[in-house]
Formats: sequence, C-alpha cells, structure tokens
Amino acid sequence: MSEQCKPRLVVSRCLGFEPCRYNAQMITDDFLERLKPFVELTTVCPEADIGLGTPRDPVRLVQVDKKVRMLQPATGADVTDAMSAYIDSKIKAFAEVDGFLMKGRSPSCGPSVVKVYSSDQKGSAAVKGMGMFAHALAKQLPHAALEDEGRLKNFHIREAFLMRLFALARLRGLIASPSVNALSRFHAAHKLLLMCYHQDLMRQCGRIAANSDRLGLQELVEKYAGLFRETLMRTPSQRNIINALYHGYGWISEGLNAIEKKLFIDAVEEYRDDRVTLATLQHLLKSYVVRFDHAYLGSQVFLEPYPRALFDLSDSGH
Repeated sequence: MSEQCKPRLVVSRCLGFEPCRYNAQMITDDFLERLKPFVELTTVCPEADIGLGTPRDPVRLVQVDKKVRMLQPATGADVTDAMSAYIDSKIKAFAEVDGFLMKGRSPSCGPSVVKVYSSDQKGSAAVKGMGMFAHALAKQLPHAALEDEGRLKNFHIREAFLMRLFALARLRGLIASPSVNALSRFHAAHKLLLMCYHQDLMRQCGRIAANSDRLGLQELVEKYAGLFRETLMRTPSQRNIINALYHGYGWISEGLNAIEKKLFIDAVEEYRDDRVTLATLQHLLKSYVVRFDHAYLGSQVFLEPYPRALFDLSDSGH
C-alpha cells in the first residue's frame, strides 16, 4: 500500500494515547495498536480540549426545551456553547479525513447508545442518542467511516469499517492525482468491492467512469467520487458479497475442472452459513490469479480490501 493511500483516521485520545478520560484513565485497545502502522493518526479529546481538565467532573447530555445540551451536574456548568465552537473549528479541519474511531458511550465522542437524560438530576430517565462531537461528524461528514472501539470488537462490523476506511483513502489518492485513465483503472479495480455494497450503484459508477457525457476532468472525478462515497455508506450485505465472489469466480471458472468448481461452490455455501470466513474465499480467488495469471481478477482490491495484518478472527459475539 502506497503512503498516499494511508487512511487519515481521527481517534479519541483516551484510546491508548493519553489518560484524559474524566477519571484520568486511559483505555488500551489491541485493534487500534495493530492499526496504527497503517494509518495517519490525529487524536482528539473534546472535553479536555475545551478546558474541562483531567480529571474532571463528568458531563452529561440533557434534553432542554427540545434541544440537547451538555451540562456538568456537579458544577452546574453548561458547556454546550464551548463544545459547539470546538466542533465548528474541528469539522473544517477534518474535511479530508477518511474515518473516525471514537470512544463508545462518551457524551462527546460516542457514535451510538449514548445516554441523553431528561434532566441533570440523579435518577432521571434517559434515551439513547449520540455524543455531541460524534453527532456533528455524522451530520456534516456523512461519508466518512465512523465507529466506536466497542462495536469494532464485532468481526463483521470491524471488517466493514476497514473496507470502507481504506477504500476512501484510495479514492482520496485518485482525487489528488486525477486523470481519465486513472479513473478508469480505479473503477475497474473496485468493481467487485462496489458490488458488495450495491450492484446498481456499481454500474452507475461505471457509467460515470466511462464518461459518455464528455465531462471535464474535475467535474468527472467529483461526480464519480460523490457516487462512490454514497455507495460506501451502505452496509455490504452477505448476499452482495456472495454475488461479487461468483462474479470473480466466473472470470476463471472455464479453467477449472468439475471437482475444483464444486470445491469453490461448496466453500461459498459454507461462507453463507458462517462456517468459513470471507478471507478464505478471497484467498482461493487469489490462488486462481496466480494459477491462470489473470491480471484483471488480480487487480481487484476486493481480494485484499485492507492489509492482511489487520485480519483478526476474534469476535465479541455482539
């Protein structure tokens, strides 16, 4: 993977960088430690960065007159405006970021299942929402990959996050050095990967890359990039992934004997039943690339959508 294709990732600072949580603790995350060599990292701690200090009295999100505010019950402080100003300054700086790995359940960073209380009193009822910072990221940078460290303990969520993160980085590399030929090669290499997300949108991306409308280079790349990002916002379904596997298999199946064809088809069915991983099928397709010297199948980023060193079978089961 070239240096220019390293994903730009923003990470909550408390995840192994500084003991900046409200209780002055730090959380070590094994997955993030393995990810570090493959990404360009920037860290944030919104609560510490706006001057709340470490350690600090906890803040909470509270619904006040139909608006969510960030309050510090122990001091009576309302830090909503300070956090909003911080968010505005950071969002502009993060326009070219590919993904965010945030601290789960945090009232500032949590992308999901964050408690939003009905008041700042003890025992008040709460509903599930998003942290203030994470909510702004999701709203203003919707195409970026956004997850928390807890959800990434689930193998399928982690795999989808990595697929999206590295694909967005490759797209950024294309935008940095655009040409009609580069766009054509980029789309050809991402055909099977896009198919995992949405087959019709993959075809639409292909029509843009073909440039039958004779668009100027900048408009062409911007139009393609917009639809590429929109496609990646979907979740790659198992059915679509199996469709992509069979498409790749179709390019080389004539060279296989009956026993080999059955082996591949049986392996796909085992994947459908969660008895083997996607990596097993990807590795099998790569063996066909070597055997038949099939350049087009070998060019597919789907065969290795992120570095193999990040592949991990561990799964929380949740």
